[in-house]
Amino acid sequence: MAYASEDKQITICTVDGFVIDQVKVKSKPLSVTFGGRQTDNENIVSVNMEEKTILLYSLLERDNSLELAFQPRYGGIVSYQWFGDGSIIAGFSSGHVVVISTHFNEIGREQFSQKFHQDTLKGVALSPSVQKVATCGDHCIKLIDMEGWKEIDCELLDKDAQLDKVSWSARGNVLSVSTLDGCLHTFEVQSSDHNILSTRIPHHSFISLALKPFLRLEMILVTIMVLTIAVVFGIYNLSSRPLDLLRAVTGFSEAI
Repeated sequence: MAYASEDKQITICTVDGFVIDQVKVKSKPLSVTFGGRQTDNENIVSVNMEEKTILLYSLLERDNSLELAFQPRYGGIVSYQWFGDGSIIAGFSSGHVVVISTHFNEIGREQFSQKFHQDTLKGVALSPSVQKVATCGDHCIKLIDMEGWKEIDCELLDKDAQLDKVSWSARGNVLSVSTLDGCLHTFEVQSSDHNILSTRIPHHSFISLALKPFLRLEMILVTIMVLTIAVVFGIYNLSSRPLDLLRAVTGFSEAI
């Protein structure tokens, strides 16, 4: 396990809590994850250094840490993800998506770079199962095919939606996007070439999802309460006229 703290320190430890290493870094670490090439067996700890660079710290070669820097025009590093044999896909605040390799003979060379969002990008996620990348920003979700790195679908969301993060299911058949106001937009990803995000699962706030099991009981209680009030009100009106109440109860009627 690896932890990043506000005092600019990275701690690597076992699942039992035994500390393997502690590293002091120069910038505030925003996120930390394991990755690397296939030969590294995920022994590289990567750190998002205050949205400016990505630090690569090898547990096998602790004196040879590397720092990946990107072009200033890309803006801040919003999120990144390891994939394949030591490659990293990173999303930037300016709307750019960049793919870079961590192989020593390719360090610093971008394998792919393109601007997919006009104003801003909030999240990027890659699914190895379906070989697609999803991005969110500019009030929309975009799908990118990793074969050719071309945009293949775009789904517009509400203009008031403050998009936050995007994530795939393990099989790559469900795509979810969270918002800052506590909502979750979920899509079932189709395999056809057109309208890939056409099937949209209704979204709810986290609070409504938590209360969902109680909604049916709540409706029953409200119905019982309304019926009780109606019966009491009816009895009260009839009780003010004893003869009418007697007729209602016994069914007796006067002969004319």
